[in-house]
Amino acid sequence: MNIKNLTNEEKLKKINSLALDIDCLEPLHEWTNDINIFNILKLDRAEIRHSNMLSWLLDPNGTHGLGDKLLKKILINAINIADLEIFKKLSPVEIDILDLYDSIILRENNYIDLLIVSEKSKLVCAIENKIGTTEHSDQLRRYREYLLKEYGSDYRYVLIYLTPELSQVSSDTNFWVSMNYQFILEELTKLISIYKLPDKSKIFIADYIKVIRSKIVEDKELKEICFKIYKKHQEAFDIIFENIPNGLGAISQFIYEYLVKNRERFDINVWDDYSKTLVRFTPNKLAKIYGKMGNGMWCGSTQLLGFEFQNYENSNLALKVIVGPVQEEFLENKQKLLDLAIKNKWRRNGDSVGQWQTLKSDVILLKDKRSEFKTEILNEGTKEIIATTIDNYMQNKLPEIIEALYINE
Repeated sequence: MNIKNLTNEEKLKKINSLALDIDCLEPLHEWTNDINIFNILKLDRAEIRHSNMLSWLLDPNGTHGLGDKLLKKILINAINIADLEIFKKLSPVEIDILDLYDSIILRENNYIDLLIVSEKSKLVCAIENKIGTTEHSDQLRRYREYLLKEYGSDYRYVLIYLTPELSQVSSDTNFWVSMNYQFILEELTKLISIYKLPDKSKIFIADYIKVIRSKIVEDKELKEICFKIYKKHQEAFDIIFENIPNGLGAISQFIYEYLVKNRERFDINVWDDYSKTLVRFTPNKLAKIYGKMGNGMWCGSTQLLGFEFQNYENSNLALKVIVGPVQEEFLENKQKLLDLAIKNKWRRNGDSVGQWQTLKSDVILLKDKRSEFKTEILNEGTKEIIATTIDNYMQNKLPEIIEALYINE
């Protein structure tokens, strides 16, 4: 039955019937009945946060109490999956006896999500983590070439392409091993059941396991239970989904993560400070000029110039070029930016002046289009619309703006 043909009274009856049969949700108890820090902080699908979590778990000296156990499990699994020349004949036995406690864990080194380097063992492990995104611009080949140049031929290399499903395969297949989160899930589950870990650490890892199980890999048991419940009360759930408020936070989070994952391609610096209504970045070419002229009042940043996605309720999704609070000695530079904006007819002479001024404003997405995004979790179609819109701006408008604001001192 199409719920659009139901009267409000009929819709209410459907909802009441679900409420009366609330016991049908009892099988979901295992997945929903406890407090999970990752869900509370909405980190469950945030790729960057998963990389941060993995960097902690893979650090042999981390406070988790696992030592180098998970790191060695991953290395052994990688060389078992494929026999690649880059491994330089590494064997499971050799990895098992390696002393990896000198390992340094690096995040976003040359844009590589996770880099683990053991000088003592002459071992480099790189992990490119993809959740909801795919490889672009031949990046894995470039990362490999960078590592070989940086560490040289004396090192053994284990390069891992980590994704939710093994169906995603690296384009650099002769050097990168594809691994999925199912392996991470299984190994973490085994490790916390076998070894005695600090209580807080065990709770934290157990929460992370639940997030992987419910949000990253396909949990067949959970899928089956949900399908049965949905089939029984389909109209009621469809009515609920139809009336979930717009997800401003989901849109901004996606924009932030998309910018971070593509910052090398766009050549931008993404500001760490973001909210459900504001996401900021600065093109690197402009950051080199204006990056130390701000007085620190703008989110603690010394950037004078920021490009700000404004994602307000009942408004268009806009991208504004803003000049912020300036150090006294750079007032002349701020005035030059204002003059350039007037020259390019982005703003009028005599517009209000304060600590923050908008130099230019562009509509990225009309509010009517954005209002179609009803849920807190964006579907792939919605993500594609937003990503395509951002790409169009970055490729067609951003270069012109950079050129106009670039002052060769």
